[in-house]
Amino acid sequence: MQCGYLLVVFLLAGIVVRSQESFDCWVETSGQPVSEQVSSTALHLEDISDVDIPSCNEISALRSSLPEAPAALLASLYGPSAPKHVYLLVDGTLRAEVAGLFDLDVVSANASSLFTDTVAESLGEAGPWLVDLSISNQNEPGDVSLLHDFFARHWPAGYSILISTDASFDALRGHLKRFIKRPILDDGRVLTFRFWDPRILTPFLTTIQDDRSRARRMAITDEGLPIAYILPSSKVQTVDPDNLVAVRISPDADLLLEPMRPLRLCYADFDDLARERAIQRNTRIAERLRQDFATELEGRPIEQIQLAVHHAVERFGAFGFRNHAHLHFFAAWSLFYGPAFERSDPTRELEAILDSDAHETERFRAFRRRFETFTTKRAV
Repeated sequence: MQCGYLLVVFLLAGIVVRSQESFDCWVETSGQPVSEQVSSTALHLEDISDVDIPSCNEISALRSSLPEAPAALLASLYGPSAPKHVYLLVDGTLRAEVAGLFDLDVVSANASSLFTDTVAESLGEAGPWLVDLSISNQNEPGDVSLLHDFFARHWPAGYSILISTDASFDALRGHLKRFIKRPILDDGRVLTFRFWDPRILTPFLTTIQDDRSRARRMAITDEGLPIAYILPSSKVQTVDPDNLVAVRISPDADLLLEPMRPLRLCYADFDDLARERAIQRNTRIAERLRQDFATELEGRPIEQIQLAVHHAVERFGAFGFRNHAHLHFFAAWSLFYGPAFERSDPTRELEAILDSDAHETERFRAFRRRFETFTTKRAV
């Protein structure tokens, strides 16, 4: 890898690199790190608090019918600016603990297990269930007995996740089903991801808050419709726990522009020790880059370098790269050419390499070969 690392040094120093048959003019640089900022926050966390209850005549009838429901939460779910649909995502077993029996197979709403029919039949009430809690006319809500029971008993228990979206029931069910079994980036194992439990989903979404690739996969459907997750306040740390009734986690408006990629998990998403090891690895990469490019990075705060490295590792980790040396290269390139530098390839070959199903080492070698065909020029 020493020769390859020297290649990075030469490229970042502004030396012209040509292939034998052709060269592509890619980017002009003075040898200094790009000033482009790292990507903005991918997921926004919004407190839903009863301190400031919005005045909303459109749901006054619903508020009268559901006095046990937090008014601010009703406004967020069913107000005039809310998406068309509201869904409940819940573990059937946890719901049965509150209700005293399993009732999702007999409720007066569209409800279905996320498991396949065969698995659902064998497991019965266990596992993730999706329930349609949408109301077509808030002025005439009709039978709200299901909602009455939900807000009176189940929401306070903290086991439920509410979803606000314009996606249909079938579209959302298909979107969520794909996350049940996911590969672990660290060792390639495929494990069950219990995202339907707010004790799992809440810390995961806050962990990937700045990870645009994985946030895109979780919070936007294949049809491009945003998904907002409304989570119990007890699962989120807050400075005002007495008045907070829920936390809404929704995608950034520009997240739709992020290419869609398979969702990969890593142990650092859930384990504090693994997360600390990941932070230490990123810190070592940042320190090495500052040493190797002391002149170019002079005056650049170490915190900025660490942040750029963090985003690069998350970004290329989403492509399935986990080798430390490979991530080091990607961090260096990202630091100097921007967080999405591969999109500057006019042939889009670099993006195709990243999206391919080839082995990590093969993809990295192909990426580096393509990178060598570019020409960098010093700014005049």
